[in-house]
Amino acid sequence: MSQVVPHIIRLDSVSSTQSELKQRVPEGAQEGTVVVAKQQTEGRGRAERHWHSPVGGLYFSILLKPSLMIRPTDLALLSGTAMAQTVKKYVPREIPVGVKWPNDVLIQNKKVGGVLCEASMAGEVTSVFIGAGLNINIPPSELTDFSHRPFKATSFLEVLPDNHFALEDVLQTFLRIFFNLYDQYLKEGFRSVQVAWEKECLFLGKKIELRETGIRSSKETGTIVQGTFLGIDEQGALVVSTSDGDRKSYVTGEITCCWY
Repeated sequence: MSQVVPHIIRLDSVSSTQSELKQRVPEGAQEGTVVVAKQQTEGRGRAERHWHSPVGGLYFSILLKPSLMIRPTDLALLSGTAMAQTVKKYVPREIPVGVKWPNDVLIQNKKVGGVLCEASMAGEVTSVFIGAGLNINIPPSELTDFSHRPFKATSFLEVLPDNHFALEDVLQTFLRIFFNLYDQYLKEGFRSVQVAWEKECLFLGKKIELRETGIRSSKETGTIVQGTFLGIDEQGALVVSTSDGDRKSYVTGEITCCWY
């Protein structure tokens, strides 16, 4: 069991749970504080993308204050793994669920959730903010604006239209899985995350297309790479075998296509 006991703060509407949680750190928010909201007006995803956050989805942020020097990217991969394992608890086994590098979660090759991991320093204390969004009881009509992205959006409700899911139950399931993975990571290091993430990945051995971005910027460089996805390395970078036989690692970029 996890050594961190979650303390949940429930709100109706916020600009974003990440921003709300960051504001609470100077006020004394402790490790394990979780801010969850029914909706966000300015939800954010990776690369400053807007995250559509209507009522019916699950939106929350977790505060961690690890005593060890860790890489925030490790926790991003860990969080995506936890989300994929959570989603699998609620959909039939025959429906494909998995992670897309680095930390998006897909159902039937459509994006159902994602994670944003940020870190800050205050003196010698590192605070890590893990924001998560999961489309649950959201009708397909709410997702039409996101139907033309490389990986279209979906929700639990679209996949299983005759079901209604208790958001609190999904949240508790995620927190239990997340903190167990987090404890294992603190004890065993990144290798435990690497193994768990690759187990949840749908793309291993598949041909993918990667659009590179700058290391210090989310802007696309224009370079497109195609190759076979081999997994992630000890740094969490995506590893591809290119058509000319080279094995290359990429620390930034966006998977824009996968051929099954």
